[in-house]
Amino acid sequence: MVALERRLKRRLHIKAKKAPDAIRWGIIGLGNMAQVFADALNGNRDSILAAVASRSKDKANAFSHRNGVMNAYGSYEEMLTDDKLKLDVVYIATPVKCHFKNIKMCLLAGQNVLCEKPMVCTSSELEELVSLARQQHCFLMEGMWMKCLPVFRQAKRMIFEGKIGKVELIRVDFYKREVVDPKRSIFNKSEGGGVLMDYGIYALAFALDFLGGMPEDLRYEVRKNKLGIDTDWSIVMKHGETRSIVNISSNFNSASKATVIGTEGSIEWDSQFNRTNHIKRFDALNQLQEEMQIEYDYDGYEYEISHIRECFNKGLTESDVVPLESSIAALRIVDSLTK
Repeated sequence: MVALERRLKRRLHIKAKKAPDAIRWGIIGLGNMAQVFADALNGNRDSILAAVASRSKDKANAFSHRNGVMNAYGSYEEMLTDDKLKLDVVYIATPVKCHFKNIKMCLLAGQNVLCEKPMVCTSSELEELVSLARQQHCFLMEGMWMKCLPVFRQAKRMIFEGKIGKVELIRVDFYKREVVDPKRSIFNKSEGGGVLMDYGIYALAFALDFLGGMPEDLRYEVRKNKLGIDTDWSIVMKHGETRSIVNISSNFNSASKATVIGTEGSIEWDSQFNRTNHIKRFDALNQLQEEMQIEYDYDGYEYEISHIRECFNKGLTESDVVPLESSIAALRIVDSLTK
């Protein structure tokens, strides 16, 4: 019954009663992810979806009508320069190839930014934006919502507390059978397509969070399809005595789990590891010791939204859960893999 109510709220785009000091959000780019995020904003009492912008005014108006938003703009610049909006943060959900330009535009306008993953295509681009954000005293964060989920944060706490001993191995598997459609960015070479820069970035970010530092040894194998797009990766990274094995494919369906294995036990994330609400901890003999499961109202995006509110309340211009250095580190790996 509770699950049915959640689905109904999302489908009807029902708004929660808003707090007097709710954060005012704007959205740039109005595709599928924008709607998912808008539903989470509408259901969050501490957030108001105040404005949306698209390159098409008709598309912006349709999105506005669907979500009950009063302000719709046919250009990004128009929304960013409307001082009457008094936006607190802008969520960017445009294609990856547009992120650098869109983020820079927002930062130069003095706007705080949450941008969908990956933030940009190269580490040098992100380093430039991070420098600009700090000059402008603006908040900047990658939409790596996986790290904001309660089960992920609890797992990190357990590992930090030594509950699985010293980390020795990280294993991440991410598999989907994707129908090849060159109209989609993931399969469009001119738009930087490829599985690594689509959902593969989750696997890299996960592994790096537990590896203990940038890899001293990086080895990989990659397969590309007839369109020249990468579809399969096997990546091994090593830092000190800790190793990670990452497998990514868009060619078949299988469980997309992740596990961190230590000298005294392990923690396992259910499939799909990047969005799961369920983890288990095992001892060194693989006997179940504890598990954690939390129901999500909006696929877990509500925790990312709440985390940004926490950052604002603390006066932070950078997340301590999704730090910018971790986003740069993942792109440095991408740089090495795609040379």
